Amino acid sequence: MLLHISDSKTVEDLQDHFNKCFPYLKIEFYKEADNHLKACDKSNLVSHYTFIGEIRKNAYSGTLDIKSWDKTSKVKKDFKDIFGLTIQVFRLHKGEWIPTTYSDDLTLKQQYELSKELVQ
Repeated sequence: MLLHISDSKTVEDLQDHFNKCFPYLKIEFYKEADNHLKACDKSNLVSHYTFIGEIRKNAYSGTLDIKSWDKTSKVKKDFKDIFGLTIQVFRLHKGEWIPTTYSDDLTLKQQYELSKELVQ
């Protein structure tokens, strides 16, 4: 999946594209914080209508190539290192979205397969 990231895109634009390519998975964007646990707290959640240019710490625009065999931790690291964006990947689990924090060593495909099994 190629995800074009620029200041004129909204959080929702990126979320929708990601979810179309990786059903049963979603990404949420967070404001910067001192530590990872604080960064992904609901109080730091960025609105879906926010423009990327308002939240990123790095002015680089470009395309992020996300593969199904990428580990979840790599995807999060790439968003942070390349574009200055803090994200969390979530997986659908028994009708609820759960963060993949404790399964970041799994690939996106493995995350998808876990979710798919529980939905069907």
